[in-house]
Amino acid sequence: MIHFEHTQKASSGFTLVEVLISVLILASGMLGISVVQTRSLSYSQIAYFNNAANTIGYDMLDRIRSNPVFSIDGPGYSVGLGSIPTVYPDNCVVADCTPAQLATYDINQWKFIINEQLPNGDGSIVMADTPEGRVYTITIFFDDSKGALPRRNIVIRGGV
Repeated sequence: MIHFEHTQKASSGFTLVEVLISVLILASGMLGISVVQTRSLSYSQIAYFNNAANTIGYDMLDRIRSNPVFSIDGPGYSVGLGSIPTVYPDNCVVADCTPAQLATYDINQWKFIINEQLPNGDGSIVMADTPEGRVYTITIFFDDSKGALPRRNIVIRGGV
């Protein structure tokens, strides 16, 4: 005959307090992961804008170097902030241009691209004659903070 003894053993399971503590730890970990993810996206966007500004700036320096009649021997490329075209300039694509017209075309196209690629983007070009030759300083401004911080700027300097 089988005899069963009934003894009172300690319950083997989780108490409500243990479950609440583990859920709290899990929730705080998930919150930390979401903060890291948000900051990662923000830093990636800043890196993208910086890379785009560098690429656009060096593109303009290449344009300047490719028009030596105007950029070295002529009056040179120079433009301040503002005067951003509202439509993509293509006048030197569909017709032949003089070096002066090409310079105007390059500047207008460059400013249009800055404004399209970068938030609140604009740029300036300053030319300086030095004993070594002409030096161009290209500055690109953009606002990645939606007006909360001053605009960022990328400065590229190169000689022709």
